[in-house]
Amino acid sequence: MNGPPAAPDAVPPVFGASGPPNGAPGAEPHAAATAAPLEGTSSPPPARTRHWLPAAVARGLALFIGVFTLSNVVGSWHGETLVYNVWWIALPLLGWAGSAVLLAAVGVAFIAYAVAPRMRAWRRWATLALFAFFAAVAVYNAVDFYLVWRAGEIAPRVPLPFSLVVATLLVFVTWAAARAPAPRRRRWAAAAVLVCVAAVCVVVFPLAQVLFFGTTDYRRDAPLAVVFGAQVHENGAPSTSLRDRMSTAVQLYKDRLVKKILVSGGVGDSGFNEALVMRDMAVKVGVPEEDVIVDSSGVNTEATVRNSIPFFGAERHPRVLAVSQFYHLPRIKLAYQRAGQEALTVPARSSTPIKETPYLVAREIPAFWVYYLRAIFA
Repeated sequence: MNGPPAAPDAVPPVFGASGPPNGAPGAEPHAAATAAPLEGTSSPPPARTRHWLPAAVARGLALFIGVFTLSNVVGSWHGETLVYNVWWIALPLLGWAGSAVLLAAVGVAFIAYAVAPRMRAWRRWATLALFAFFAAVAVYNAVDFYLVWRAGEIAPRVPLPFSLVVATLLVFVTWAAARAPAPRRRRWAAAAVLVCVAAVCVVVFPLAQVLFFGTTDYRRDAPLAVVFGAQVHENGAPSTSLRDRMSTAVQLYKDRLVKKILVSGGVGDSGFNEALVMRDMAVKVGVPEEDVIVDSSGVNTEATVRNSIPFFGAERHPRVLAVSQFYHLPRIKLAYQRAGQEALTVPARSSTPIKETPYLVAREIPAFWVYYLRAIFA
């Protein structure tokens, strides 16, 4: 049975010592049915019914997680180096094949729970085991975040790892799946909430990547820093975004973290070549011109990524530092993932607040999914 038993249709009469049962001669109407409980006894507690809303929210989360997880598995078929599940969870001590199998299983379990929350005992236990395991892995990822931070390998602006948020959501979904399903009479309302929650996740997930991943500085020794172009004004002066990107890259060079700087951009509306302006900025502050590589064909993010790969070197898994504003970095990471290369992102240090930042952040929501789908299904 799903849920508590229904209350009985009628309460048996309680017969007192001074009168006959209801319906017998001399009895008062309904006297027995309304009689108070005998002294020393207590009434049974009212039946508790489960509210449908938390379950619907949990199923919406499960639907998004399940679809995203299976998409990551599809993306991994392109090669062992394309690990897209790291955008929400990292599986330790498992190779490519083992991770793909486990991710496929948990993706199916999440979608199955979202679509059909009423489960037989064996399926319920298997589902709860997978959910709980992934919640534990997310907690492990959160602990690892703090260990890596303590070792100085990253410099996060937000002192809270995204893995901890994922762990909290997985615990919530596990708790909801462990409870008895809500009554069927709310199925249409629950379906509407499920779809709305999944839609909200589609919007919030890229924003979370911008907030947690984009603001984290992964700088370390690398042969090359790639600086992505930005606007040059009509008078030839670099925009604030471009100036901040170049000052960050130059500092990487002066700190001897990189040996060369690749500046990439195209000719903008102002008529100026962004890459040449960037080169002049670097040379002006002391970077030797021979250590500045100019790419004048970097008209967009994908073009810059494509044009920079020949300069990575002959190493099997070369490493490069990608420099841009924080909101741009998740998309850059996806573009390098699609190209099968590793890029460590470095957010440009802001010298002046940019009033267009809210718009630029919002623009990254659809851009993130466009780059993600290209990487998965290309």
